[in-house]
Amino acid sequence: MIKLITLILTITVSNANIFPFLLPDEGSHFNHYLQVLLKNAQKEIIIVTSSMDYPSLNKNIIHSLSHGGHLTIIASKQSGDPLRLIAYEGVTLYAYAPRAIADTLILIDNTHVCHLSGSLDEKSLGDTVSHVWCSDESSLILSTQKQITTLLKRSKPYLQ
Repeated sequence: MIKLITLILTITVSNANIFPFLLPDEGSHFNHYLQVLLKNAQKEIIIVTSSMDYPSLNKNIIHSLSHGGHLTIIASKQSGDPLRLIAYEGVTLYAYAPRAIADTLILIDNTHVCHLSGSLDEKSLGDTVSHVWCSDESSLILSTQKQITTLLKRSKPYLQ
């Protein structure tokens, strides 16, 4: 029976569409993976984070925006990259104040979702050990969409 469970777990893990990254060791792989997803985004990128300071992603986000994409940022702290990006057409910034946001969610075109422990800060992700995962599983994407909808209801547009 234990051999059968091991076989089932192996098949389940090999068919799962979850891509784990252990930072900072796999930081370059995660950075490349996320940059490719952002650059190829065609419709919408949603980022939920406490603060955002990840300059190497800005070029790919701007590329997506220039091809008709839309960026929504929900952040507790509206400084750094979010303020730089609101100058572009297709960017909406929301201020979330009810509670501190502990983790980061990135939803790309409703086809990919990434979860990071902590804020989207390139320096801290390179210095501390953290676990990041990305997935294209529809159940995780649906769950993330519901969470983001709830956060949007409690957020206020930055420019109003």
